[in-house]
Amino acid sequence: MNPGLATDPSGFELWSLAAQWVSAGAAVLAVFVAAVFGWLTLANNRRSKDTQERATLIAATDEQNAPQSLLARRDDPNGARLTIRHTTGEQWQLVNEGPAACIIDEVAGLTAQDKKRLATVAADSDPLNPGDAKDFTLVSRLALSGPANVVVSYRVEPGGSPLRRVFLVPAP
Repeated sequence: MNPGLATDPSGFELWSLAAQWVSAGAAVLAVFVAAVFGWLTLANNRRSKDTQERATLIAATDEQNAPQSLLARRDDPNGARLTIRHTTGEQWQLVNEGPAACIIDEVAGLTAQDKKRLATVAADSDPLNPGDAKDFTLVSRLALSGPANVVVSYRVEPGGSPLRRVFLVPAP
């Protein structure tokens, strides 16, 4: 037996070692790919659930079936006409474009995902006069992206009947 063989690996041993390294690399890559697809599946499931919630809420609050006290008439010439306007980045404004002032009771997200995305809007007892705007932030990050629904609860006069509008915010 030649003592130099123990320190000088043969070609077979080198190829065997290389195959082991390739196998280990492939295993690490497979775990990484599985983690990425798991995260994407989770994000897709959240969006699917959110879309399902939206469809259910839209069906439940269809204007033809909803009580008039919950919905603002869009053609009311004496009421507030609220709209949503994009300012910059994740900043949006709720604008009163109507001839009358209104009191904003609450600005909230419609679905669970919308509620996560909408930053807290400060409560304000001052009326939103015609031409005035109320700022809010709608966060758009990876799994929390796409259009959102914002629910605005308001009254046209103090102590008046509550009105509610749902706005689709075309956030990225």
